[in-house]
Amino acid sequence: MAALAQSLLASEQDAERRTEARYPTQDPAELELLPGSGEPVYGTVLDVSRSGLRVALPQRLDRGQQVKVTLHGNVIFGEVRYCRAVSGAFQVGIRIQDLVRPAGRVDQHIADDPLSLFAVGKGLSVPEVIAVREHLVRCETCRARLAHQEALLNPIRRARPGRLLG
Repeated sequence: MAALAQSLLASEQDAERRTEARYPTQDPAELELLPGSGEPVYGTVLDVSRSGLRVALPQRLDRGQQVKVTLHGNVIFGEVRYCRAVSGAFQVGIRIQDLVRPAGRVDQHIADDPLSLFAVGKGLSVPEVIAVREHLVRCETCRARLAHQEALLNPIRRARPGRLLG
């Protein structure tokens, strides 16, 4: 599945039209179609943005299908936005609707380095992106710091408040 995911990732690199930064990854994930309808579907997360995931799967999913994605102990609830056949498999775009993280995390401001990496869209793992994204929903101070970092690091793309959290 990893080789298939790699070929799927390469096929989309020239077609990037997103306004949000995507964080490439090759993380295994388990999807459950909601309401619970049987066996899980195993796939590979190709990338994650502030508002969604792109996952390589061995089967087609319907647009609008509600899913539960389990990834590194995090549970993401979302909606299938698209499903495309690519190289004998499927790429599925999932818009994140809700997130449940493992208990026991200390809630403190995001350090400068991870915030800068989040702003440029490189260098963070999926769990780190999820943690930063979740913190930004609750923390006005870190949202302001992110807007400042984006203005410095991405001068062509002006930071827009609506883009901060997807």
